Amino acid sequence: MKPCTVEADGPIKDLTFIAEYTGDVDYLKNRENDDCDSIMTLLLSEDPSKTLVICPDKYGYISRFISGINNHNRFGKKKQNCKCVRYSVNGECRVLLVATRDISKRGEALL
Repeated sequence: MKPCTVEADGPIKDLTFIAEYTGDVDYLKNRENDDCDSIMTLLLSEDPSKTLVICPDKYGYISRFISGINNHNRFGKKKQNCKCVRYSVNGECRVLLVATRDISKRGEALL
């Protein structure tokens, strides 16, 4: 089975907002046995009972299908064309995906 990917449908300039990462906000301790593979850390703490995560399994946006590579190693970072940025919007923390470079080719996977 082919994994879900999101591709650019046209050129995207560097630092362009692509999508917001949405879902249920919950404590990590409540999701430790969750089978959702798209959980994103919103607020990290050494104590799982205080770490907040975004869980897009019940509702989410297309952003949960972006970034399916390992961006923590040097080879993954070379391929990366998107990143998550946390912003405060009206006192609430939001996670936005933005382009990290110009994406010039139609059909290029967003990673």
